[in-house]
Amino acid sequence: MIFFTRLVPLLTLFLGLNTAVFAADVVVLVGANGTNSFSPADVTIAPGDAVVFTWVSGTHPTKSESSSPVWATFTLSASEPTKRIPDLTPGIYPYRCLPHSFLSNGQYVGMVGVIRVAVASATVDGRPTATLNLYPNPSRGQVTVLLNQKAGADYKLRLSNIIGQEIRSIALKPELTSSGLPLDLSDLRAGVYFYSLLVDGKVTTTRRLILQN
Repeated sequence: MIFFTRLVPLLTLFLGLNTAVFAADVVVLVGANGTNSFSPADVTIAPGDAVVFTWVSGTHPTKSESSSPVWATFTLSASEPTKRIPDLTPGIYPYRCLPHSFLSNGQYVGMVGVIRVAVASATVDGRPTATLNLYPNPSRGQVTVLLNQKAGADYKLRLSNIIGQEIRSIALKPELTSSGLPLDLSDLRAGVYFYSLLVDGKVTTTRRLILQN
């Protein structure tokens, strides 16, 4: 009986009823494929997640455009390839690359992006929010897919390698993945991969997955 009473809260956490267990780093590629772009440029994350800007190419001083900037302007490079932005509260956080964006009709266009931190309701600014997690992470190839969203949209998991090439594309059904869907990636080499959630064909979040031998 003592063992059972201790096991119940552990299972509750493991199955995701406590969302902090699945807090993750969401990756935004800077200068992906040699272009002046953020990829994905529009991400939706859950409270507790962090955004990791990851340098790919070019020189892109990245400025927070929030009314109260949430980070000092930073420039990534081969010697300093990542910038992690943690602890964002629910809200919308626009940003831009200083030399590759410009004002048009009162709004910045070009190399711009936005981070949306989901609130407790099902939408942010009318957009459906969804959370995709693969765990354990790091993994030795056997992972579980957890999609936190109701049915009503077309969801896909896209797995890419470090240079952005698509490795897998898997259709997801929320009614089947809300409690966890096993996925075998043991045929892939050890290394860093990225997995993205596509909602109706559009990338909403991209996160890092580490596979080990």
